[in-house]
Amino acid sequence: SGIVPSWLLRAKVSVPGLEPDHMPRDALVQRLGGVLDRRFALLQAPAGFGKTTVLADLARRKMQQGLVVGWMSLDENDTPSVFGGYLACAFECGGLDLSVLNDVDAWSSSPLTYQVGMLARAIERRAAPCLLVLDEVDRLPRETVDPLQQLVEHGPGNLHFALAFRSNPGLDLAMQVLDGSGLVVGAEEFRFSRSEIDQFFRGSLSQRQLAAVEEQTAGWPVALAVYRNQRAGGAEQSGTETARLAADFVRRRLLRGLSKEDRAFVCALAVFDWIDTDLVDRVLGSSDAGVRIAALSPLDGLLPPVDQDGRVRRLHPLVREHCADLLAMEAPSRKRTLHAAIARALARRGQLVPAWRHARAAGDARLVGDLIERAGVFEIWLRQGVPSLFTANECLTPEITASHPRLALLRTVALRMASKVDEAVALYEAVARRTEDFTRDRDGGDADALAADRVFTRVVLAGGSNLALEGTLDTLLPAAGFAAGDERGRLRLGARHMVLCGANYERARFGECRRHASLARTHFGEQRRYGNLVLDVYLGMAAMARGRVREAAECYGRARRATRTDFASDPCMAVCVDAVSIELDLERNRERSVEPRTLKSLAELRAIWTDIDAVAIAVGSELTFGQQGGEAVIPLLTKALDDGRAIRSETLSRCVAGLLVHYLVEVGRPEQAADVWREQALPDEAAALLDLDGQPWRTMESLACARVRLLAAQGDVGAADEMASSLCTTASRRGLTRTLLRGLVLSMVVAERAGDADRALVRLVEFLRLACEADYVRPLVRDRAASRRLLGRLLGTELDVDTRDAAESMLGQLDRREEPDGPVFSPRELQVLTEVRQGRRNKEIAVRLGISLPGVRFHLGNIYRKAGVSRREEAVRAAQSLSLLD
Repeated sequence: SGIVPSWLLRAKVSVPGLEPDHMPRDALVQRLGGVLDRRFALLQAPAGFGKTTVLADLARRKMQQGLVVGWMSLDENDTPSVFGGYLACAFECGGLDLSVLNDVDAWSSSPLTYQVGMLARAIERRAAPCLLVLDEVDRLPRETVDPLQQLVEHGPGNLHFALAFRSNPGLDLAMQVLDGSGLVVGAEEFRFSRSEIDQFFRGSLSQRQLAAVEEQTAGWPVALAVYRNQRAGGAEQSGTETARLAADFVRRRLLRGLSKEDRAFVCALAVFDWIDTDLVDRVLGSSDAGVRIAALSPLDGLLPPVDQDGRVRRLHPLVREHCADLLAMEAPSRKRTLHAAIARALARRGQLVPAWRHARAAGDARLVGDLIERAGVFEIWLRQGVPSLFTANECLTPEITASHPRLALLRTVALRMASKVDEAVALYEAVARRTEDFTRDRDGGDADALAADRVFTRVVLAGGSNLALEGTLDTLLPAAGFAAGDERGRLRLGARHMVLCGANYERARFGECRRHASLARTHFGEQRRYGNLVLDVYLGMAAMARGRVREAAECYGRARRATRTDFASDPCMAVCVDAVSIELDLERNRERSVEPRTLKSLAELRAIWTDIDAVAIAVGSELTFGQQGGEAVIPLLTKALDDGRAIRSETLSRCVAGLLVHYLVEVGRPEQAADVWREQALPDEAAALLDLDGQPWRTMESLACARVRLLAAQGDVGAADEMASSLCTTASRRGLTRTLLRGLVLSMVVAERAGDADRALVRLVEFLRLACEADYVRPLVRDRAASRRLLGRLLGTELDVDTRDAAESMLGQLDRREEPDGPVFSPRELQVLTEVRQGRRNKEIAVRLGISLPGVRFHLGNIYRKAGVSRREEAVRAAQSLSLLD
């Protein structure tokens, strides 16, 4: 993801490499291979019993058999915000085709339960068995356990699981174990038998020695590894005693065999998250870390590689834990010094979040502040996105922000992104006073970097709108005096062009938008990936507005790939990309089945990018209107209007007000629509409504279209026709193809209502000729009844071949069977639902319907996804509400 080095992502989703002296556990792996005959296999044993090694063997063998195998090494950072992205990466690396997830219901949509559902759909389409291997499940955060439980219980029938943990983190698998669908392998089965111990030592032990080793190690793999290197003893215990045994081996056996220098070296290695020899050399001031590590024979088998090429290794968790504790006890200042040195080295590498974590472990708040300030608010966002800004904010103390204006700006950004607008504005104004209107940074600070961070903060406070800054950029961020070859100059120039890209996009100056985006990319380079992702979204929206479908799809495709591969930890950006992708599909009338969870994620999108918020609200409203009717849309938009006012976003409020007026007219409430217009103090004059200097084009489009509909509903057809014509003229002049098509259909509908059929047909022909190029059909669908009548009338006249073909094609789309209002269940799914309503459990249902137990789970999983629920009772209620159950 964007907040971890790429090799760390590979390590999380790659099957660990083989140790040079790896000894296969053939009998154990063969037994686990039967997981495909069951639902899952559980490997539960204390640390050091070789669970990871056995899982890796199992995964490799299944992959060699052509199975899709997704591997994940879990840890405490796998929160719901990142788990779904890593899960997708794991399956994709394991050979699963995820191209289906590039559709409207994109895999990366929030929340995690939705992401899991979409992956389940891709696995289901695979049909062949797929295996998900999860190592160290006990480290999974509690909030991620429940979605995993849902996947295990309700995933598709062809998905199987192999889970390894020291202790169960809260998964409820008792019923599956009891009914035989789960295979459990405990610690005793991981212990080496005498014959395996003999094989492990390659027959080098006498029978007496072999018996002694078996007694002293109790077949515990990690103890055997240490004993093989040190030829020392142990004892058989479990639980806390197992940990004590580990400490005994590490401290008294493993370390006792090392020289004083090597012992200190191993304790130093325990401070590192990963053993990257270049990093170790930099931190320790050495040049031979790789050679020293290779020479540590007592560590053979305890420094496994984290990926196949073995460039980066990881000290065995048990050894690392006890060595780190030993270092903290014997030399606490040394441990803090190492953390600080690692933090500085990681920061130089651009691995910012791990650097901040080590700085905090060093107990050095000033170092934390210096590292974050050195990176810069805008730079952090450009490289690693919103999650890293929140992480940085969590690392800061009030004392640090009080003395570092740029860090106070970071906190301002975090407050605004958390919708704490009043606090954010108050802090911004306080920083302005403290820095003499951002002209003076702290002693030893960087006034130029302060200027760049100020501009970024202003954009965030404005909800991502760049319009207000366009005219003041020369004052806020002058380009003069900075060479493009200078890193600081590149950042400032890139910031300027990014603001100008956004401002020109909002003003519908799309040629200039594209030019500034290209210049911004040049200055940013490839490392500022989040900035480039945002530029792709801008360029995609600009292409969409111009009716350039292929160009828009390419931009959104790049953005989607970036959210998946680089920024899996940013579900907000994933939903943003989903929103604009759904919008493009809707314009082409390619409406797919969008689940309730998708609508919910669109509605809950954090209000930090006004233009995307407007898209999400418009798309969510239209989908809700089509699926649930107009009365369901009004409260949704009323809440969105209140939210817009709460965050002081006039632009968003006006855009939403236009949508609310539109749907109030649609449901036959023109008086309420007129009240909303007056209460929001929206303009009546065409010049103000069509102004593209003071408002974004989306707001203009929303208000102008709503005004046409309101005037027509009030009976003022002449004013409505004049407004629609003015909208078409403005849209045509600015290259707003999407807006022009909407204006033409509105003009057509108004003309028909006025009894001017000829004018209505002229507008329809204009629409058809333009729509053929843009492939935008939705405006006609929105006014289906009038469009169908006029298309039928048009086809009764003499037309050229192209216009007739276009008219027939459009009429065919209008006559296409509409999607049902609710989920459609198969006959078998209805049978399962009927049994569930009777209170029967899965086993009973399987017997009564003559299907397998996995088959029942498979159908239940489909039912949950279609109904947008996660519980049996909710599924029954959903079906009953649609009168689907007798």
